[in-house]
Amino acid sequence: MNLISTFDELNQRHFDGFLERPVLRWNARLRTSSGRFFPGSRARGLPATIEVASYLLEENEADIHVRETIAHEMIHYWLWVRRRPYGHTEEFYDKMQLMGARRYNPVPRKRPYKYLYQCSHCETIFKARRRLGPLACAKCCRSFSGGRYDERFKLFLAYDLVKQPEARRLIEEEPQ
Repeated sequence: MNLISTFDELNQRHFDGFLERPVLRWNARLRTSSGRFFPGSRARGLPATIEVASYLLEENEADIHVRETIAHEMIHYWLWVRRRPYGHTEEFYDKMQLMGARRYNPVPRKRPYKYLYQCSHCETIFKARRRLGPLACAKCCRSFSGGRYDERFKLFLAYDLVKQPEARRLIEEEPQ
């Protein structure tokens, strides 16, 4: 799948060739989104960038997903070039609807949970993808200490799923 040719085709079809080609690149680190737009710097002459998640290439109908992602990010870029607010504004959604683009890609990659933490008071289990710092159970803190952090309700690491994969059964029963 060629990012440049896809950009050029969408640019002609939906933007009348108005957009200069930004930096287009694959990003293997994107997992929870399919793409992103970085505005350039007009003052420093730095070009804008559109990144597309490389995991999309492994999906069924990869070309459709990549095309949808580029179209979405191009709308952000188009608004930025026109010096308009380039977030998910009403103008963004209007253009998206005209193009037939989607707001979200339906196949975001989610990293698996690696850790299970537990409240020392109510024993609720919390899933985490990374190690957490000092946290307390929000439900218990709200109920017993006016919403303030309280050591009594501190979360402790109950399972490291990398070292204890058998504990994964505790979270596989619940929808993520």
